[in-house]
Amino acid sequence: MYISKLYIRNFRNFCSQNFLFQPGVNTLIGENGSGKTNAFFALRLMIDNNLPISASKLIETDFNRNLSRWQGHWIIISLQFEDLDSSEGANILAHKLEHVNEASSSGSYHFYFRPNKKFRKKLYELSIDKDKDQQKLEEILNEITINEYEGVYHFRGTADFSVEAVYKELVGDFENIIFPNPDDEKKDLLGITTSQIFLVRSEIACTHIKALRDVMAELRKNRQSPLLNLLRGSAKNIQVTAASNITSKVTDLNETISNLSEIKELAEKVKKTLDSTIGFTYAPNVSIRSELPEDINKLFQSLTLWVGDGEDTSYQGKLEDLSLGGANLIYITLKLLEYEYKQPTEEKAAHFLLIEEPEAHIHTHIQKTLFDNYKFQNTQVITTTHSTHISSANKIKSVNILCKEVNETVVCHPSNGLDDNECTKIERYLDATRSTLLFAKGVILVEGDAELVLIPALFKSVFGLSLDEMGVSLINMNSTVFDHIANLFHDQRIRRHCAIITDHDISLTPLKVNKDDDTVEERKSRNSEIKGEERKQKLDLYCKDNPWVEAFYAEHTFEVDFVLTGNQREIIQSLSKIYKSKKSIDNSKALLESSDNINVGLETLRLADKVVGKGWFALTLAEELTYETFIPDYILKAIAFAAGHIGFKHFVKMAKYRIEQHCSYDEFCEFVDALENLNDIEQSYSELRKLCEEYLDENDDLILLIDNYERYQVC
Repeated sequence: MYISKLYIRNFRNFCSQNFLFQPGVNTLIGENGSGKTNAFFALRLMIDNNLPISASKLIETDFNRNLSRWQGHWIIISLQFEDLDSSEGANILAHKLEHVNEASSSGSYHFYFRPNKKFRKKLYELSIDKDKDQQKLEEILNEITINEYEGVYHFRGTADFSVEAVYKELVGDFENIIFPNPDDEKKDLLGITTSQIFLVRSEIACTHIKALRDVMAELRKNRQSPLLNLLRGSAKNIQVTAASNITSKVTDLNETISNLSEIKELAEKVKKTLDSTIGFTYAPNVSIRSELPEDINKLFQSLTLWVGDGEDTSYQGKLEDLSLGGANLIYITLKLLEYEYKQPTEEKAAHFLLIEEPEAHIHTHIQKTLFDNYKFQNTQVITTTHSTHISSANKIKSVNILCKEVNETVVCHPSNGLDDNECTKIERYLDATRSTLLFAKGVILVEGDAELVLIPALFKSVFGLSLDEMGVSLINMNSTVFDHIANLFHDQRIRRHCAIITDHDISLTPLKVNKDDDTVEERKSRNSEIKGEERKQKLDLYCKDNPWVEAFYAEHTFEVDFVLTGNQREIIQSLSKIYKSKKSIDNSKALLESSDNINVGLETLRLADKVVGKGWFALTLAEELTYETFIPDYILKAIAFAAGHIGFKHFVKMAKYRIEQHCSYDEFCEFVDALENLNDIEQSYSELRKLCEEYLDENDDLILLIDNYERYQVC
């Protein structure tokens, strides 16, 4: 049995979102503040028996901020279970989740946080009032406080609250003032009420390993420490005779310590001091005794772990002396072992393991092997992570991506609509590359190493801002095959912009009319041009109906378009790192300074392809980039498309950098003052553009970037 779906409505980050899960290990991916912990809390409200009953009493701030007002609305959390088997625990649960006489392998379980019946009745009575209006509705809603809300659990509900019409039917239509009668609830849709919320929880085993903030504090907690829980279990298994022998030795040791002459002398001195200061009448009778625990359980709880940091040292110390990563690894291991010990002794219908951010301070290789090697028998695992190593250990169908938007989080399912073959290719790619593309707010796919090295360095040098700061990941495909990865970005899957940068490969030199007259080099150029055109047509068709993916083309190649944008200086500056011979440097420099673009382009290609290789050429070139370097237009457009999520502040930072580099200090201060004087209405991209034009050339890369960004925002 496993959870196949979690639906959340109006709760914290989530306006109306579905999480989809598979048997085995599942992962929630999302940036900080995207709601991973909130999703876990919603899950725990449903299945974690360790959560107190008071946890279901939510507060005002638990409502999603997209609601104009929370009063009257419901918070809804629903679980869908699949593969209910024939075990005793599952049968008990199945009887609650589904009709007893139906042979069903699925079931549903729901939590509704809603106004109590008194106020739901008031809303219903208003809706049948002929004189109803918004003012009367407001009067009722104003009476509702959080104390008038109740948390109830239902089984067997079939309502799909993600459909707005269903929500309006069962909760209420606030705009048209139509509310359901609480005396006539639609049980076939809402489900059957249960008065004992722990009925389902008691049939399910749920272990929650929270994010590792302070491992030592967790291990010291008497009730929650996994080590103490394991030791308590071990103590119970010790035979009576063995336990008696141990406790008798402790008793003898206590007596031996207490009877030491030094201890008795100290006790006598304390007694004499009391007698002399307080007097014999009021002075208590004192002694000093050893109190090592003589109970076997308490004795076991005094045991501590001694550990070393690896096999290369024989030294072992206390856990607090271990590295932070080592301590975290020990803690996770203890929690997993505790879970392993408990599982066979608990006849439960299902076992769930919730792990928050297990990667904290743990070596990258260990992150992946932890989930590759650990066998979670009969257990569904759900983990949150920022780690590409952990996410790559999962099937793409088991990944939910949390994308943060204004006042809410959208949950994306990267495998939605993809067949098994496509999913397998993506999983192999992610496993091989540990790519960050699932974590990015925008993605740029490139052909090879040259683009991978140079584009981030180019953007940072020109704008003073890194692609990482903007949440844009540059992904090297090492080929011109982009569709397998680009398939992830779609309305049905990941709703993030993905720009594809590739070469059109139009020949630098004019090609002859008759291809039979081509030289060897001309034949290569012609073939590249044909393939480039075929690639462009194929990609344009692929991107046509997908607003999340767009292709951008270098007219010739990346290196040629870079130099023809006006960047001869950067390549000339790098010649001394490529050649040792002054003659070779001078010859290459003469070609690069030529007024003939063909000569400039061909020399750049020769340096990149035949002299040092494209990757090393890009690395050398990256050292020569400055704020005066020009970014090719197609790259600016690709970045503007992929970075559609960035805001006004990003452009302000870029503008300050550009003007500080290009202008005098007084002009820079003047620009900053003008920026600060813009009111909220004036803080627009068009106003920023106008302001920048007073200090920068009208064709400056920043002006062009703003123009392209605004164009894609309109689209």
